[in-house]
Amino acid sequence: MKIRSVAEVATSANVYSVYVRQRQDASTQIFSLDYGDRLRVFDAMGTLRSTRKWSSKVRCIAVADIEGEGKDALVGGVGKKVLVVDHRGSPVWNIRLESNVVACDARDVDGDDAAEVVVALQNNRIILYNDDKDAIFTKTMRTPIADVWLEDITKDTELEVVVAEKSGLVTVLTAAGYQLKDLQLGSRLSVFAVLSFGERTLFITGDQSATLRLWDIDGNEVERLDVADTPRSMATGIPDDISDIAFLVVSTKDKKLSFWEVQASGKATRTEKVILQQIGSTKNVLYRRAIKCGNCGAPTSPEVSTCSSCGATLEMIEEYAVEEYIQESIDSITSKHNKIKLMELDRILRRTLPRPAAYNLRRSLQAMIQSNEIEGHIDGNMFVRTETKKKRIATPTKQDVQKVKGTLRNLLRGNDTLDIRRLEKETGVDRKILRRTLIILLGEGTIQGSLSGDEFILEEKQSVSDFERKLMDELATWSG
Repeated sequence: MKIRSVAEVATSANVYSVYVRQRQDASTQIFSLDYGDRLRVFDAMGTLRSTRKWSSKVRCIAVADIEGEGKDALVGGVGKKVLVVDHRGSPVWNIRLESNVVACDARDVDGDDAAEVVVALQNNRIILYNDDKDAIFTKTMRTPIADVWLEDITKDTELEVVVAEKSGLVTVLTAAGYQLKDLQLGSRLSVFAVLSFGERTLFITGDQSATLRLWDIDGNEVERLDVADTPRSMATGIPDDISDIAFLVVSTKDKKLSFWEVQASGKATRTEKVILQQIGSTKNVLYRRAIKCGNCGAPTSPEVSTCSSCGATLEMIEEYAVEEYIQESIDSITSKHNKIKLMELDRILRRTLPRPAAYNLRRSLQAMIQSNEIEGHIDGNMFVRTETKKKRIATPTKQDVQKVKGTLRNLLRGNDTLDIRRLEKETGVDRKILRRTLIILLGEGTIQGSLSGDEFILEEKQSVSDFERKLMDELATWSG
């Protein structure tokens, strides 16, 4: 590994937050916030490009396209609020929380071209927000948090949440908040960064000394870097997806910003590859493991292998794996919305999922197009479908649809679970149509429940008569 100093810039006040923004045109911007109430923007060589007045009450900064329109917004934590300001300076988000924000990051986690926002709070809580301000997950960590990052640790285009605690414990979480790996990187940590190039991921930590330590994915120290003084904040970035050069920017207590280039020496070691495979395997298991015990019905966490209520081994999803379900949902949603923004498709898709899941929407769409599962194309931030649902599935007759009404009443009498295979058998309506109809209604938010395999479970607040009416109305569109 080679680390080369590029520039050192003196600042009029201490910089307490820095952020590297890698733009789509491959230009790099470094944003810094200082106690002189200034927001400054540098290039990768340390040249000052712009400066503006900015309140030092903003404790952290991130820069990303939150609205999926190709325009950057500024993300920050101000006291107990998460703020997002668009490129025109207009407020987009203003979310009030129960504790002060201490760290934040923003990147496109799920491939819909709109960035998610993760925040760390003073009360040790982590929250990942979808681009529509809905919390994807919240999790309380064990000790005070120093920093939080969004990074593709598993190299599958689905970003993970990396949490660095001041105790030196670094935890990798899935985008649904499930724990993948713990690393103990020293005994004390005040600043943290992730270096990711190609197949290799490294972590950088700093404490109250003037030495930064670099660690591999297995928690082994691989390098040290001496900086001018005690580090106050760090940020990293890469020129492009295949580069073996990364940028590192460090602010230090002596009112300086130092700019570095880090060049990876060789590929990931065999041990690092094994660790990454293990993390990826753990991720797959967590997303396939039951969140409701098949033996006693108690709610469970996928992070454990057995039910805490009855001790039964949690079953794995087999017939409808997460990726298959996601593709089925995309097919169903776009059959009704044949021209839709990726951001809106993601929003509807999340409402259909029976459990928290990680996915990359753009990747899923591209895979479906290439395999001829769906006809259409991605046009910027839009997906345009060029076929109709009626060409893909044999439509039911009006007589078959009418049979559904009476059968539904029988199947749901004294029961909150609808057996889709049995409904198909007794009415003649294709199971695929029944599933797609339920997915469409879930995505529109017109019914409340969850689809698990071939069972649809109604939520307690869902009226059976209302469910029956809406299902019949949507089924009628299939038969004309």
